[in-house]
Amino acid sequence: MKRTPLHEIHDTPGASFSESYADWELVDHFTDPHEEHHTVRKEVGVIDLSHRGRLRFTGSDRATYLHRIISNDVEGLAVGEGNYATILTNRGKIIADMKVYVFENSIDIETNTETTSTLYQELDKYLIADDVTIEDVTEHTGVIGIHGPTAAEMLEAVYGLDVAHLREYHSVAYEIDGRHITCIRSNETGEVGYNLYTTSESMEWLWDTILTKGRTFGARPFGLTALNSLRIEAGIPRYGTELTDSTFPGEAELEAAISYEKGCYIGQEIVARMKYRGHPNRLLRGFEIDSDKPPQNGDRLLDGDKEIGWITSAIVSPTFRQTIGMGYVRMAFTDEGSRVEVETAEDRIDATVRALPFYQCDT
Repeated sequence: MKRTPLHEIHDTPGASFSESYADWELVDHFTDPHEEHHTVRKEVGVIDLSHRGRLRFTGSDRATYLHRIISNDVEGLAVGEGNYATILTNRGKIIADMKVYVFENSIDIETNTETTSTLYQELDKYLIADDVTIEDVTEHTGVIGIHGPTAAEMLEAVYGLDVAHLREYHSVAYEIDGRHITCIRSNETGEVGYNLYTTSESMEWLWDTILTKGRTFGARPFGLTALNSLRIEAGIPRYGTELTDSTFPGEAELEAAISYEKGCYIGQEIVARMKYRGHPNRLLRGFEIDSDKPPQNGDRLLDGDKEIGWITSAIVSPTFRQTIGMGYVRMAFTDEGSRVEVETAEDRIDATVRALPFYQCDT
């Protein structure tokens, strides 16, 4: 069982752990998950994200190599910039999604825990004569997420970091007390958010100083249960639920992950054909669900006796105090306000189609 560098610190009274994330033992919650959710919405929450896969690409051909394989532009990114991308099958379906960060001496890719090994193998198999080295740096580095309305103000007050100007996926590097920290703007929750990357050895120091010095800004830790409810409210798809190897990017409306200008990459022809010559048969949508009990991943969406889609994720929303979810539904039912039914193990439940996201901060 894998553990993050902060596992022993997290193992405190009240903390509950889960082993359901690709052999990682991670914190589900520290206190009440709803309270943790509201901390992020109202103040600032702090989360250990060190389990996410991090691959580092070095060598003179790293940008051109990645540019011809993944779905978004790489060669056009300057140092300190980044974007969101996917790697596709030759049939245009998603193998993995990722965040791409360009640094002076490397390009780093962050991906979901469950897709780290798959992504490494997929990228490695295309290396032939390229001057590129791929290294999995997940176990040598760590990530702490800081998310909430006062996140930027707290980082400036605690560390002197001027990060409010950063755009999503853009980064800035700092030396703090002789330790190297990279701060990247990231949307994980629908709130203003920053992920801090450092070495495994510096993680305990970073976690302690954030929670101690950030206390006046309401900084408190949160776990994966709150992260999940926050991301569903924010309409953020996750690989393994909304995104799978049966999903086309167009179905999940991942326009931000696709470059239509850069030319060929694996699966590009299918993606372009779907955009310019046709359309998906189904789209990812939100649902307001008339039940106090959330449906399960895979529960069918129905119009009468006709199956029209399925649920991917659902929760009782702490913000809206209502059951909401995401899922795929056929094109004829994608309009805002369309009425459908959800077939659960116990019953049929009425639901209303909503555009995503359910929640978005003003900043």
